[in-house]
Amino acid sequence: MSKRFSRGLSFSVTVVAMLFVGPATASWAQYGERYVAFRAVGPGGLGIEGKGSDVSLREQGDAIVATVGLGSLATGIELRDKHMREKYLETAKYPVLVFTIDKSKVKSPFEGDIDGNLKLHGVTQSVRLHYKATGTEKHASVVGSTKLNMKDFNIAVPSYLGVSVKPDVTVTFKLDVEDR
Repeated sequence: MSKRFSRGLSFSVTVVAMLFVGPATASWAQYGERYVAFRAVGPGGLGIEGKGSDVSLREQGDAIVATVGLGSLATGIELRDKHMREKYLETAKYPVLVFTIDKSKVKSPFEGDIDGNLKLHGVTQSVRLHYKATGTEKHASVVGSTKLNMKDFNIAVPSYLGVSVKPDVTVTFKLDVEDR
């Protein structure tokens, strides 16, 4: 496996949810599918899902930083999206989610867990992300997931007409990268 591809794949492993990449270095690029998605559940099997693809990835000194634009998240219901952005995520004040890891923590099995710092809604917490990368030396797909508790990030638990979701949210991501 080329060092350039291994480095590019290592970058992609850091992405939360996601989901979610633009070119970070000259040695690799995003292609194909990319997204970050979330799922919250409530009573009686109620499930709320959302998805977005406003994602960027960059090196910053000894860190790898993934950024997700929260204003692009959508659930498919306009009123719910408005409430999510304005009342709960407060995207005018906190427009992005930022996940940062130390490059030295990125190791090479192509499936595993990685710890990093997630900044959301003005709060930074340590978060463990599970990922799996598959593909060839030229093309790879990376998928992953983590669980977040909205309360840990000072986000009010969404409630509408007396029905609330649980504070735990599952975040998943997928992205495809290629060696250049």
